[in-house]
Amino acid sequence: MPDITVYKGPVGPLRHRCPLCPSPSGVSLLRCAGCRAFNYCSREHQVAHRPQHKSACNKIKKVRAKLEQEEHKVRNATEDFMTPANAFETHVGHFWGLIHTRDYMRTRFGLAQELLWLGSLESVTEGLEHMRDMLRLCRGDNMGIRNMIPATMLRLDLDQECYDFIKWWETSGTSSTYDWGDTTLPYLDIHGADAFEDPKFILREFADLNFAVAITILKLKLLIDIRNLKITRKILARRRLPAELRDQIEKEVLRSPLSAKFQKESHASLIETEIKLLGHCIKIGAVITTRNEHFMFNIFHPDEALLDEPRPYSPGSWEEMALAMRYSYAALWETEGVLDLLNDSRACAARDSESEIDDWMKNEKARKGRTAAEFMADLSVNRIWGYLEYALDNASYLGPWSERPSERYTKQNRESWAADMAEEDESDSDDAEYDLDFNAVTAMMDTPRTRGFRGSSTRF
Repeated sequence: MPDITVYKGPVGPLRHRCPLCPSPSGVSLLRCAGCRAFNYCSREHQVAHRPQHKSACNKIKKVRAKLEQEEHKVRNATEDFMTPANAFETHVGHFWGLIHTRDYMRTRFGLAQELLWLGSLESVTEGLEHMRDMLRLCRGDNMGIRNMIPATMLRLDLDQECYDFIKWWETSGTSSTYDWGDTTLPYLDIHGADAFEDPKFILREFADLNFAVAITILKLKLLIDIRNLKITRKILARRRLPAELRDQIEKEVLRSPLSAKFQKESHASLIETEIKLLGHCIKIGAVITTRNEHFMFNIFHPDEALLDEPRPYSPGSWEEMALAMRYSYAALWETEGVLDLLNDSRACAARDSESEIDDWMKNEKARKGRTAAEFMADLSVNRIWGYLEYALDNASYLGPWSERPSERYTKQNRESWAADMAEEDESDSDDAEYDLDFNAVTAMMDTPRTRGFRGSSTRF
């Protein structure tokens, strides 16, 4: 098992670089002869980094040698009624159906996993190539490789490819009429799908958890790009710069290739796109929470899940969450701004709900022996998607932090809450003592006190 650092490397896009220095562009890098997946700017840095790299390097070197042996066995098998002489020529698409190919497939899967853990641009690129080719060899994907691919694509900023991949598997791939035995049928043939469309195909009851998480990361990535562009334009508006220089600066703050079109959009158009993407995130976030109640809680404390040994799982289980976390967390970590946005959304939910917690803690039946901190921890995660808009507005705000948008919204909500309570107290003045039902409390914890979007008129 790897240590936690394989999931928490440098934040930002993977680059062709030396692990010990920034490696300016244009510098020719030396490739490690052992793993063939790590680069160094000099022999000195390779020697200095050897203690950290040695274990992973030896593992990859060993599994490469084993893969060569297993491939040779498949290509030169003794033919009989169950075993073709060379399955690479006769059984592409159906590899897992041949018993003698399974050691090859398992070994290649192991190599792909080690390469992803290594975390360099070269290793992650090669790992993705292995996984894609394994799907070509075995369309039915008996090993569940498809669950790892979308987040890996996001790490490489292959965002359009990620969306197309998920859409195929969640549409054609789930169709009861698709004949997996017929390799002449189109396979993974969706290209250029609209990543800004309402992702209805992922909102179904039994949507794949890994796919839902990957599309959420993609949508949040686009929202972060919009945030970066809005802030950049605010700052550039104070300077007189040539148009070419302004365009270059704007280009540099956008990470996703899908965001290139944002440069041509007006502020009003950006706001419209932002609201649309925000709605998508809230919808898909609800799917994630419904599919597996453990996932969102563990995003903020992932170490136990990331270091857990993969085990058989049932839908909605802790084990399913742990595997999905292992597949997606590196993409979350490396996509700058996403975890910050989710953390601030959770903080906004907690800040806006303090008075409710105080009320609930006065009621023994509602408390069920739980502390205010425990209530708040649950509530802030359960409401995180409802407060994502607050966090987005905070992220685009350049004024004093004490006057950030979420503070203004919370003040408005508390004033509204106090008015509602005063009106309720007046109407219930003749009633018996109010008894808060615990089930009602639980339902309230899943819902933010705001109602719907604030709309484009209040966005920044």
